[in-house]
Amino acid sequence: MSAVRSTYTKGDFYSSGRIVPGVDNVVSERDEAKHKFMRAKMAPGYSYKENEGFGFEAGIDRQLLNFISLIDRKYLSTTSESRPLDLAEKTQFFALDVVGDVSFGEPFGYLTKDEDLFQYNEINASSLPVMNVVSVYPWLGRVVHRWPLSLLLPREEDQVGFGRLMGFARHFVRKRLAEGITTRKDMMQMHISNGMNEEELIQQAFISIIAGSNTTAHALRMIILSLITNPNAYRSLIAEIRKVTSSVSNPISWAQTQTLPYLQAVVREGLRTWPPVAGLGFKQVPPEGDTINGFFVPGGTQVGQGFYAVGRSRLVWGDDADVFRPERWLLAGEDRLRDMVAALDTHFGHGKYSCLGKPIALMEIHKAVFELFKRYDFAILNAERPIKTQTSVFLFASDFWVTITQRDDEEN
Repeated sequence: MSAVRSTYTKGDFYSSGRIVPGVDNVVSERDEAKHKFMRAKMAPGYSYKENEGFGFEAGIDRQLLNFISLIDRKYLSTTSESRPLDLAEKTQFFALDVVGDVSFGEPFGYLTKDEDLFQYNEINASSLPVMNVVSVYPWLGRVVHRWPLSLLLPREEDQVGFGRLMGFARHFVRKRLAEGITTRKDMMQMHISNGMNEEELIQQAFISIIAGSNTTAHALRMIILSLITNPNAYRSLIAEIRKVTSSVSNPISWAQTQTLPYLQAVVREGLRTWPPVAGLGFKQVPPEGDTINGFFVPGGTQVGQGFYAVGRSRLVWGDDADVFRPERWLLAGEDRLRDMVAALDTHFGHGKYSCLGKPIALMEIHKAVFELFKRYDFAILNAERPIKTQTSVFLFASDFWVTITQRDDEEN
């Protein structure tokens, strides 16, 4: 359905991604030619090859070290003092500041100030359910974008929430364009050099804030939860980390993470069992219809994908599909592994609809998991309900309370 030459198109679902009434972005644009043109201008900015050595990896490293500094400074527990922290909140702070650093060249300051700036998380939690309803009933979005209901939408003059971040995005984009500096080597300059205009830059920056922070934060927190509730996986990861700690950079580089098979298996297994996107991503069947698994589907039908269902399908993963078992990725034969990777990759979309931010997300998650478990041991505070999650187009979490202690490997 998503192959480059496929005649399927985006369904009405994607209209919920429209930020400015009447103006489409790379998410909401349903015209195939326009969408292709938008992606062509944006793709180089998301390419690790294009950015190697100076781009988004440096930004991720800066914010990962800021995250570690925050934990060391305020949240390390000892035998004499417990300092609980909500990892649901802190992983969101980390992901937001990575987006700021990578997309804008400077973080928002969540990790430095350690507070919910602009009430973003609070408004995020209340807004995502609305986005979910609009994605299922697209006509509601068209109604909301009309006067007078459009007056209720976030505005750049707002001092809190999405509107405040929209204002930040516009201010930063205009500042960069006014500077006229073409020698800066970052994602924003790559977009400018590829012909994106001011409005396109602003919309893309805002989409990166919403989509980039929610998805990566949730994937990271659920991988952490899966590890600290699975002693075998926890011990196996720590053993692999110990073997290479003295020989890798600090923070570990993306290239170095790709030499660690168990770390890669942990990330894959976490993404499989807890996909960070719940929106169904409907595609529209071409006018002539199509036959899917022996069933004829009429033209114009909207066909969606249940990411959680794919990740937990026993037909794909076996009878223990609900079990977090990273070893399945290490024990699979070549053909079986190819099928597993293909199934997992559907979480990021495919072909002409693939997620442009996938390289950043995977780099961020691999590096964060390694560095956090290299340094710390984690313990859940509420064994009865370790985390509260909320499902929408994206997933949101709260109350993931843990204690973190410095691990002395000499004692383990």
